[in-house]
Amino acid sequence: MKLLLRSGFQRSVVHDAVTRVNAVMFRRLWRGTNETVLAYSESEALAYRVRQGDVDPADPFVVDPDVTLWQCGGEFLDVAIQLLELPPAEEHSTFEAS
Repeated sequence: MKLLLRSGFQRSVVHDAVTRVNAVMFRRLWRGTNETVLAYSESEALAYRVRQGDVDPADPFVVDPDVTLWQCGGEFLDVAIQLLELPPAEEHSTFEAS
């Protein structure tokens, strides 16, 4: 969790109305993309990357698979590391406004 925070992610607690559980959400806008990790527990997490305009920040649990640039589920530490190791999205510039 500390690595995500040091990498510019913001942490919040969100409620998943479908599964009726709380999750810890780590989210950052980076180089024109929205990167999110939803941690339900140490052993259950979901991470994804979408273009900044292709996600509804009010409902981070629903992401259209047709617009997802990358997605991974599994243990929290594994998916967080995989997300952090991704290269920048090809079509976005380092100098693009966030």
